[in-house]
Amino acid sequence: METQNSLAQIFFDQTDVFMVAISSDEVVADVNKKACEILGYSRDEMKGKNWFENFVPSAKKSEAKRLFHDALNGTLSHLHNEYPLITKRGKELTFNFHNLLVRDDTGNIIGILSSGDDVTERKQKDASSKELENRLQISLDYMIEGCQIIDYDWRYVYLNEAAAKQGRKTKKELLGYTMMQAYPGIDKTEMFSHVRNCMINRVSHLMDNEFIFPDGSKAWFELHINPVPEGILILSIDITSNKETEAELSRYRYRLEHVVAERTAECAKANEELSREIQEHRKTKEGLTLRATILDNVGEAIFLLNEKGDFEFANEAASKAYDYSVDELLNMNIRSLLPSKDAPSVHSFLKHILEKGQTSIEMIHLRRNKSPMHVKLYSNLVKTIRGQFIVIVIRESYD
Repeated sequence: METQNSLAQIFFDQTDVFMVAISSDEVVADVNKKACEILGYSRDEMKGKNWFENFVPSAKKSEAKRLFHDALNGTLSHLHNEYPLITKRGKELTFNFHNLLVRDDTGNIIGILSSGDDVTERKQKDASSKELENRLQISLDYMIEGCQIIDYDWRYVYLNEAAAKQGRKTKKELLGYTMMQAYPGIDKTEMFSHVRNCMINRVSHLMDNEFIFPDGSKAWFELHINPVPEGILILSIDITSNKETEAELSRYRYRLEHVVAERTAECAKANEELSREIQEHRKTKEGLTLRATILDNVGEAIFLLNEKGDFEFANEAASKAYDYSVDELLNMNIRSLLPSKDAPSVHSFLKHILEKGQTSIEMIHLRRNKSPMHVKLYSNLVKTIRGQFIVIVIRESYD
């Protein structure tokens, strides 16, 4: 595909035919060297400009715009139109345009690729018409879409490689043969009824068609059936993979809905269990809050230490006794309350409690202002799911 796109870009830029790509909002998306030479503008001067407002004479703007949008909307019986352009030097030249609808990957029309022939002088038109036809055929040959032209006798008069490949035949097996000869029974299909209606009534049609090959295999194609002077033009895109993806998504959606229903029931059960756990947690939290309140109202200083001697809890009595806030104490270690000479003894003190489970000892502690305080310390080891902690109750000794 990258090779095709590269070849198409090379053709677009190097061809000796006036070519311009116009987006559906009338803006010049790209223009080739030939068009720039004829009109006297550089590519940068043209790209991004409104095609009709900047390059079409005022008297013809309305008509040119109408033809352009009729082509986009599929209301023209053909994709040829003719109107004048103004060169950079102010000269008016009349061009006959052949337009190709450009579609994105989803099949939406996003603009028109126009190739123009300067017909200001009829002789020049006659001399260049054959070249223009050849160039356009090359352009069609490089299209990713399948392209086939069928005449009024239902014979294939043109098809590109993409169309032949989609039909699983060679050009030689199709050109000059009727649709019915190439694919027996095709005239009995719904698709053919739309092709016949387009051929007779000159009405365009867009459809997704499931094509059944002679060997019984199937493929899906998006078909754009359009009337042209030679008969009908059919542009086709193979959408088999898209259809298979849609079918798989449909199956997946069904499985997903089933899984969601199961998971919803499981979630409802889990929510009930979670609600019970929340209630139990709330009761536990309320109990802990009550205990903390009781400890805060005890007159003795109470600390909870981890195995390293860091304070995990301190009650209000401890805060008052040592003149530190509770938050300050929770960022301290028991060593901070001892004179520097006694601080090393903390290690053996903690070790003794962890081994024996409890102890009582008298020592000197320091308040925030470094004034000494004789205390009697009672300690107990407490084991919880979070680990081991040491509860210390401190009473000031006045002996």
